[in-house]
Amino acid sequence: MARLSVLTADDEPHARRYIKALLSEDKDVEVVYECRNGQEVLNFLKNKAPDIIFLDINMPGISGVEVAAKLKDTASLIIFSTAYDEYALKAFELQAFDYLLKPFDKIRFQEVLNRAKSTVEKNKQAAFSQKFAALYEDYSQSISPYLTQFRINDKGFERTIRIQEVLYIEASSVYAVLHLEKERVLYRVSLQLLEQQLPDNFLRVHRSFIINTDATDTVKYLNNNTYMIRMKNEEVIISSRKYKSSVMDWLSTS
Repeated sequence: MARLSVLTADDEPHARRYIKALLSEDKDVEVVYECRNGQEVLNFLKNKAPDIIFLDINMPGISGVEVAAKLKDTASLIIFSTAYDEYALKAFELQAFDYLLKPFDKIRFQEVLNRAKSTVEKNKQAAFSQKFAALYEDYSQSISPYLTQFRINDKGFERTIRIQEVLYIEASSVYAVLHLEKERVLYRVSLQLLEQQLPDNFLRVHRSFIINTDATDTVKYLNNNTYMIRMKNEEVIISSRKYKSSVMDWLSTS
């Protein structure tokens, strides 16, 4: 398990010493920081993000409850400590991981700490998996012979649209209209040039339309060498006679 950083915040020195002593017995805890009040905690967290925070509720000035309310988006696990059990419910309303009711013994402390350590480890593994997946996708895109995403510049802002977000593409003058599930986006390129850059699941079915075959719902033959293709967003595209064989080849292998 990765080494952990822990912050203990309490206005009573003996309470901080007690928690530090308990933490010193855990081989997974690498460093322990101390704060004496809520304002010190907020100042500390501007520069550091400990894995676990033991936060006393009844501190002068800014209370532990007020501190936690300002930290709802923090990645740190917050464990409240309090002498009053009526604060327990408030702890969970503020998305605290757990709470310790003073005076707590070594067994209760270790029980809470072990659960927190397990959660921190799972969160770190999930974050690593997400980062690895993103890196792998970037790598796949770099070696792919096909277009994998569209970079759209709109009023000075750049937006990236993944190729699989596109349900179908429609020609419109000098633009290709990218039809997404709930919106349309203009991309300046000819459909003929774009067709050569798209992966195999994109199929030209009309002079003005290329569909993402993975985004189709139903296909119906219209008895005149054309097909009615209903997309997953319920839009309907009618293929042209020129592309009958392409559509048939796709349907025969799908």
